Amino acid sequence: MDFIKLEHTVFDLPFIVSGSFIAAGTFPGLRIIVLVLLAGTLARAAAMGTNRIMGRKYDQTNPRKSKWGLVNGNISTKNALLFVALMMALFEIDTYFINGFVLMLSPIVLSLFIIDPFLKRITPWRHFFMGVTIGVGVMAGYLAVIPSFPSSPAIYILVLATGIWIAGFDMIYTIPDIEHDSRNNLKTVMTRYGVKNGMKISSMTHAVTLGLFTLLLIYINSYYYAVALIIIYILIIYQHMIVDPEKPGSIRVSFLNSNSFIGMIFLASLILSQYFPLILLPAGSL
Repeated sequence: MDFIKLEHTVFDLPFIVSGSFIAAGTFPGLRIIVLVLLAGTLARAAAMGTNRIMGRKYDQTNPRKSKWGLVNGNISTKNALLFVALMMALFEIDTYFINGFVLMLSPIVLSLFIIDPFLKRITPWRHFFMGVTIGVGVMAGYLAVIPSFPSSPAIYILVLATGIWIAGFDMIYTIPDIEHDSRNNLKTVMTRYGVKNGMKISSMTHAVTLGLFTLLLIYINSYYYAVALIIIYILIIYQHMIVDPEKPGSIRVSFLNSNSFIGMIFLASLILSQYFPLILLPAGSL
C-alpha cells in the first residue's frame, strides 16, 4: 500500500523487539511482543500517513509519485486524515495496555512524527531527526518491559545506531528526487551538497553506525553477534557499492534489499546470544 508503505516496518520492528529482549534478558512474553509489534506498526502507519498528507502538495508534481493514492485521487484528503486519526487513537489504546509509563510518553512519539515532515522545508539534516525518531522505538521496546529509563548505555547506543543507520540510507533514497526537491525548495543532503558529496556524507554516517554496532560487542559479548556484525558490515558496504545515481533501480535495491535484513539479523543474533550463550571474550578482557 503506497499510502503507508507497511513494508518499511521491516527496518525498525526487529530493533523495537530487540529493545524488549534486552530489557527482559530473555523472551519478554507473547503479550509484550504482540503489543510492541502492534505499537510499532500503528506508529509507522500514523507517521507515513502524516508525511503523505503534509507532502501532498509537492508529491502532485513529482512524476515518481504520480500513482500514489493520495496524489491521483484514489484516496481523499478527508479519508487520509481519518485514517491517521484512527491509527493515532489505536496507538494510544495499545500503549495503555503496555504500561502507564509508555502511555505517558506516547504523545511525545506522535509529536515527533508530526514535526518530521516540516523539517524537510527547513534543514537538509532532517534525515537524522527522522532516523532518531524511528530509533526511539528501540527505547519504547525496552520501556514496555521495564517502565523506567535504563542505566546501561546499551539501549542508548542501539537507539543511536538504528537512527543514524536509517538517516544514512534515507539520504540515498532521496537521490531520484533531487531535481524535483530542488525546484520545490525541499531540503535534503543530496539537494544541498550534490550526489557525490551527499554519498560521502551517507558513507561517513554509516561508518559511525558501524562503530556504534561494534561498540555493542561490549554488551552483547557473543560469537553470534560477532558473526552478525560481520554480515551487517557487508550489507551496509554493499548498499553503497551498488548505488548508481543514473539508475533508479539500483537505489531501490540498495534501499530495500540490503537494509531489509539488518534488523532481523541483529535480533536473531541477540536471541541466540541469550538462549545459547557462546562468550566471545572472557570477562575483564574488554
